[in-house]
Amino acid sequence: MPPARLSTRPPSCSAWASPAARRGDPLAVPLPRPLVGSDEPHFSFAGLKSAVLRAAETGRHRTEDIAASFQAAVVDCLADRTRRALVDRAGLTALVVAGGVAANASVRAMLEALAAEHELRFIAPPGWLCTDNAAMIAWAGVERLALGLTDPLDVPARARWPLDPGAAVARGAGVKA
Repeated sequence: MPPARLSTRPPSCSAWASPAARRGDPLAVPLPRPLVGSDEPHFSFAGLKSAVLRAAETGRHRTEDIAASFQAAVVDCLADRTRRALVDRAGLTALVVAGGVAANASVRAMLEALAAEHELRFIAPPGWLCTDNAAMIAWAGVERLALGLTDPLDVPARARWPLDPGAAVARGAGVKA
């Protein structure tokens, strides 16, 4: 696996989606990058959240700098985990992102760059569809209907619907024993 490439100052502050992060310095607050470089495929932001809390409690950092540094750390972690997931994935044709994370311009730009790096199409809904759960669910329904897929009205609700029903259950996926 190639070494993790960490964020540097973004090319343009207008690329930041968060208003507070847009006004801050992403290099001002040294924050950890949990699991970056690890072979573990999972995410953990527990240490990062604790570090943000400690940075805020010291009173030495502007809120905008904490926000920008937090966003940069999250982008670095997502880039590392996604890059790891894309290694040796023959047959992939696209990198798809949806949900609230797809509304963040910095995350979106990084994922689009990773897709290009791996010669994959980048697919994401329009940003305005990524901030409202009802809109995302409705869009998923529109896409399924366009493919001729329908479900009965009594289909059971599942909080964590797997992307691949045949995949092994992931550790920490909300499954209770």
